[in-house]
Amino acid sequence: MAETLTQKWLRQNVQPYVHPERVFADIDATLTRFPTLRPKTDAYTYDDGRTQLLLCLHNVIPISYRGASYNIPVAIWIPRDHPAQPPIVYVVPTSDMLVKAGKSVEVSGRCSLEYMQHWQRKSESCSLSALVEAMQDQFSREPPVYAKPKEPPRPPAPAQSSGSQPGYASRPPPLLPTSSTSASGSPQPLQHPERPLLPPKPGHYSATTSPSPPNSVGFQQPHVRPSLPPPELPRSPNAPSNPILPPSSPTQHQYHGHDPRSLGHPPPPPPVFTSPPPWSARGPPPQPWVAPAPAIPLPNLLDGDTTLLRLHSQVHEKLTSEMASLAQALALDAERLRAQQSDLLLGEPAIRDEMARLEAVRDVCHNVSSRMRSTVDQAERSMSELRRKGDPEVDELVCSTTIVHNQLINLVAEDNAIEDTIYHLHRALNSGRIDLERFLRSTRILAEEQFMKRALIEKIESGLPMGASWT
Repeated sequence: MAETLTQKWLRQNVQPYVHPERVFADIDATLTRFPTLRPKTDAYTYDDGRTQLLLCLHNVIPISYRGASYNIPVAIWIPRDHPAQPPIVYVVPTSDMLVKAGKSVEVSGRCSLEYMQHWQRKSESCSLSALVEAMQDQFSREPPVYAKPKEPPRPPAPAQSSGSQPGYASRPPPLLPTSSTSASGSPQPLQHPERPLLPPKPGHYSATTSPSPPNSVGFQQPHVRPSLPPPELPRSPNAPSNPILPPSSPTQHQYHGHDPRSLGHPPPPPPVFTSPPPWSARGPPPQPWVAPAPAIPLPNLLDGDTTLLRLHSQVHEKLTSEMASLAQALALDAERLRAQQSDLLLGEPAIRDEMARLEAVRDVCHNVSSRMRSTVDQAERSMSELRRKGDPEVDELVCSTTIVHNQLINLVAEDNAIEDTIYHLHRALNSGRIDLERFLRSTRILAEEQFMKRALIEKIESGLPMGASWT
């Protein structure tokens, strides 16, 4: 039967293990028994700081709790000396879960089941699929996770009171003037401004200025852009064809605003003083009431202007094409960066394993170097001691330090000499250089002498202290 892609991948990644065939058989049986689990390789950091590339079965295992089915996310790490050591089991909660600590689950998510304790005592009778079944049974009785409580909804913001200051977005747009008056008093057409018109600051009018109504808005003279014609503003149906403006005085401050008569309301007569007003010493002059002017809608500057519409469409098409090309380039860059990130993540465990191996080799080299350094130091000390003593005499090398030892050395030398003499006499007898009678007479004399010397050697050795005898 041909192997699947998962089995081929698994067979390649179990090679670093001590028992690869057992690891392959256990993981394959577990994946067949629990198809919801998935294999992967990842770096695991032990409690002592060591990092190792291990096989891991991750995903969910189904359980049944109070008649309902649930999926518990787990991660099962297979150590390198499997099955001598039990697997390392963790509960991995998702973002909407929390770990429920108990007698078999720690706060960090690590599990210590009773089956794992039995595994440590008798590993040859345990298997990975049986461990997952024990987890399934234990989690069905006591689920290791629970749903994270949801945060209560925030109360709505209090409504803004009617007396508070309205926001900028709720304010009506400023009114546009219908015309402006030059210094000579002739009406001038209002040119299209290049920037929004600002109302004048309060308190800038002179004492001779006619009092302004509360709802009127003043405008400063805008900049002129001659390339566009002035927009047509709507007029009141009761207004005359030409706007009626009050006469301007060179000594008075000209106020640019809406003419109340153009909207069908008679304007108040401007006061003319020949002497200082009687109330100037007592306070500001009283403000007469004027009916508020209706708001004039803002014109659409793109109506009837094909040039602006054409430019707008061209700019829109250009921006759309540029944004599309930029988005495509950013997508390609993001894909390339993701590929580089995956390559770096895959190479990190191998680099860490190589660093751990090199650190172990470094420690061994340090130990060997320290032992070698101590041996060299001891040899140098011995050589310096010998140089300090100087060269020994010949008699000191051959002779002993006591009379008994010198006698023993002489007896041993004579014994060996007699033995060599008897040997050469035997060779001379065999070669016919001496006769038998002479050989026997010489050998008997030498043997008696050798016997006496050996007896004396044994007597001297018996009198010497233990460990100093001659052999």
